[in-house]
Amino acid sequence: MIVNNQKKLELFKKYFNKKNYLCVDTEFERKKTYYSKLSIITISDGQKIFIFDLLKFPDQIKTIREIFKSKKKIKIIHGGMQDIEIFLNHNVNIEPFFDTQIASGFLGLDKNISYANLVKKYFKKILDKKHQNEDWLKRPLLNSQIKYLERDVKYLKKMYLIQSKLLKKEKKLNFAREEFSLILKKIKNNNGINSKFKKKLSIQLYNNKNFINLIKIRDDLSKKKNLPKNWILKDEEIITIIKNKSFHTIKKNKIFSQNQIKDITNLLKKLSKIRIKKENNEIQIKSLEFFRFLVSKKYSIDQNLIASKFDIAEYKSIKKNSKWRNKIFYDLYEKIITGKKKFLIKDFKPFH
Repeated sequence: MIVNNQKKLELFKKYFNKKNYLCVDTEFERKKTYYSKLSIITISDGQKIFIFDLLKFPDQIKTIREIFKSKKKIKIIHGGMQDIEIFLNHNVNIEPFFDTQIASGFLGLDKNISYANLVKKYFKKILDKKHQNEDWLKRPLLNSQIKYLERDVKYLKKMYLIQSKLLKKEKKLNFAREEFSLILKKIKNNNGINSKFKKKLSIQLYNNKNFINLIKIRDDLSKKKNLPKNWILKDEEIITIIKNKSFHTIKKNKIFSQNQIKDITNLLKKLSKIRIKKENNEIQIKSLEFFRFLVSKKYSIDQNLIASKFDIAEYKSIKKNSKWRNKIFYDLYEKIITGKKKFLIKDFKPFH
């Protein structure tokens, strides 16, 4: 149902006041802006489906905000980091939430598994991906687009019920809940240091206060002008400038003011002087990778959810702020290599 009048809006309100589950998906456009242009929010309880066209009826976000404010209602999403960011930008409460994609990583599946592949696995249904990369700012909406929107929330509650039951049975539900909280905290406290910087630069650089200040200057201007960050200054340019110690590129930038260019150049020069020390030798990295593999097999958790490649490469410097990771990986690894604990896997066969 497309909510296009007051009567339908009141029906939505009345219906979801009594419900404890909100299956949610958003459609937006962000190619030419910093902030996502919110187009559509689709909400279901697993039975009835309501579609909000927020380009046509932007004030409807107030009603959504009102329904979402209850912390008794679980918001079910899939791969929802951008959804969460959008809700936070519109002052819509997303807590508590359950992400079926992240939960999949705790159940032996790829932590980045698509919604369509999860539907196929659990329900043997093949979803039409025709509108996956649609321009959702175009109107009017086609019937095929409406059906696509409905399908994107149709299976979320069933997924949640399956996954929460399995997680509880395998004693990993608290792991998943902690991870949801960590993700929300990361989005709220985003300092602009993305995975590209972590992959291409050492932790001594991307954790340096000068680097954080540099990214803040770029991101603040991006927010102010509501332009994509890479339109202001590309991530690749920042990485190249630091590595090559060549600052002429930034001086040609016409978006920054002269004072900003001066500040950025000074920060870049300071960063280029940092001597990079490798925290781990190759043997230690290999042993960590192998232990991660064993832990992944023992607990049936995606290896990359346990620790990424750059987490392992910078093992000694990574801030271990995750209780579940400490319990099954970081602290356990240190106890094993110091002989304080043994690690056993029953009937493990590494080769076939």
